[in-house]
Amino acid sequence: MEDGILGDLTLCYEWPKAIAVTGALGSGKTEFVLNLAKGLKQNGKKVTIADADIINPYFCIRQITETLTQEGFSVLDPPGAAKWSDMSVINSQISAALVDAYNHLILDVGGDAGGVMALKQFEPDIRAAGYKLLLIVNAYRPKTATPEGVAHMAMRMEALCGLDVGALVSNSHLMESTVPADIVEGLEVVLEAGRNMKLPVLYATTLPGFYEETKELLRKRGREVPLWPMLRFMTRPWEGSEMWS
Repeated sequence: MEDGILGDLTLCYEWPKAIAVTGALGSGKTEFVLNLAKGLKQNGKKVTIADADIINPYFCIRQITETLTQEGFSVLDPPGAAKWSDMSVINSQISAALVDAYNHLILDVGGDAGGVMALKQFEPDIRAAGYKLLLIVNAYRPKTATPEGVAHMAMRMEALCGLDVGALVSNSHLMESTVPADIVEGLEVVLEAGRNMKLPVLYATTLPGFYEETKELLRKRGREVPLWPMLRFMTRPWEGSEMWS
């Protein structure tokens, strides 16, 4: 599948200056950050990506900073020796990026409620710039397996970072065992959570190879959530070098 569809999908919404993306460990938030960044860039937007993940420094944006820079993105990593540490340090240039008139800033925020504390120091600047905080949900992870679990996670995150979750993204999968029916069933959990929380579900993701089949299943159920073919840009440590496909 041509990945130009990512650009079309970003046109579904008017994106604010700052887009913060968070979710439980295993939710796929970093992959969604990269997909969204690429989609915005396809529409001619300038994008700065900020690595604000203080939870898992070994599967995060900073692994592919050089590649992202070559692709035309600005990247803000933790500074100096903190880049590969597990210290709660993120780049102070985030504040400057928030007042850059030409760039969208996408923040990849730590993969658990504790991780969103990294946003607290930037809360006034993020609010002033205009923002949307996205919660990426994999309904097959224990903490977000039910609508109640999704709501609980959102409330904890809001309490810690001072920002409001503005939308959900369903990235429900079972790794290599995923089939289209799993994606659709996981979406149902996220949709119910969205209804209960009065939040929109911006996208449901699927594997590119399952795009047409998943789309047909959604049509049969009358679900009109935009379907995002999630391209994979990261590799796990045991799979070899990083990639940007």
